[in-house]
Amino acid sequence: MKPLLCAFLLLPVLALPLAGHARTAPDPLLAAKTVERYADNIFYNTKASAMAIVAIDANQRMFVSRGSMRPGSQQPPQKDSLIRVASLTKLMTSQLMVKLAEEGRLQLDDPLSKYAPPGSRVPSYDGQPIRLINLATHTSALPREQPGGKAVRAVFTWPTYSQRWNWLHSAQLKWAPGERAGYSNLAFDLLGDALARAGGKPYPVLFREKITRPLGMKDTTFTPSPDQCGRLIIPAKNPSPCDNALAAIGSGGVYSTPDDMGRWMQQFLSSDVHTRSPQADRLQTMIYQRDQLNKVDGMDVPGRADALGMGWVYMGPHDGRPGIIEKTGGGGGFITYMAMVPQYSVGVFIVVARSAETRFTPMSDGANNLLTELIGNTSGSARLAASIMAN
Repeated sequence: MKPLLCAFLLLPVLALPLAGHARTAPDPLLAAKTVERYADNIFYNTKASAMAIVAIDANQRMFVSRGSMRPGSQQPPQKDSLIRVASLTKLMTSQLMVKLAEEGRLQLDDPLSKYAPPGSRVPSYDGQPIRLINLATHTSALPREQPGGKAVRAVFTWPTYSQRWNWLHSAQLKWAPGERAGYSNLAFDLLGDALARAGGKPYPVLFREKITRPLGMKDTTFTPSPDQCGRLIIPAKNPSPCDNALAAIGSGGVYSTPDDMGRWMQQFLSSDVHTRSPQADRLQTMIYQRDQLNKVDGMDVPGRADALGMGWVYMGPHDGRPGIIEKTGGGGGFITYMAMVPQYSVGVFIVVARSAETRFTPMSDGANNLLTELIGNTSGSARLAASIMAN
């Protein structure tokens, strides 16, 4: 059941096609019309109060939005409108972990106990410890949420650092880490705590130094300013106060904008101007194939999870769709989704502000179908040649 690890160099369990190979340039006008058409369909079918999409198709980055910034407003979301990315935060947590591993500050198979506060206890199962890679792949055997807490509270404000480590002191594991996959927000917040200790700085400082500043993500933060809060989209259902989300540093506390998320997504996709980051292959390596795990729980929201990586999920080709790497999110009245097919340099980020009737599936299905259609926006022979070269 153990993943294949070698220090911080990951050996892919699931071989995915490499990105960045030559392809016939897509038709920009057709791509833009395609994104607009899907935006209309997704907005209508999700019954959202607001929506924004950033789509990348090789050299073209497109932004479209629908709905209103807040109930009663006529202003649609803008590129710099503030949003909660919710669980897409986990992808950035994994990225920070890999960066620290490359610097020699940690190894991915280090036990969590190595970075625990002094005097803390971390549970194990029959001598098998929880490792950092277990936290990042939802295979830690920890619950989705920490038990307890107030039934009604603002999102991403509980448990705090001390609360989760106090709870962990007496927690018991029911199975061995690496045996099953079970979606866990608690695991990623503990991972964030561990990264801060490994990096020797507060987590928000590491986050800014190693992720947001290098990519020019000026509005991505855990502690939005009054100006940023003034740009926050207000969902029609379940809005949450614009306040700091430091309690959920690893799992879901990031505020961002569509423009910043487009910048973050671009590092995984090649174009004439942008080269896919050398780190991208490592970040999107699939650690577990589904059949390596005894059970997979909470990972199939937008479709069957065929393999699990560090936050990322891989859905294999199905019903005419290509293999897609994706991540879902939701909280504070927002639902989010990022999906891409790196070997064809196409990706989509979408955020929806909820209404009382909003549904997730039309958003994820719509985004997946949009990716499929964008890939088809060149001649079939050119796509086939690119696919053969990539493999």
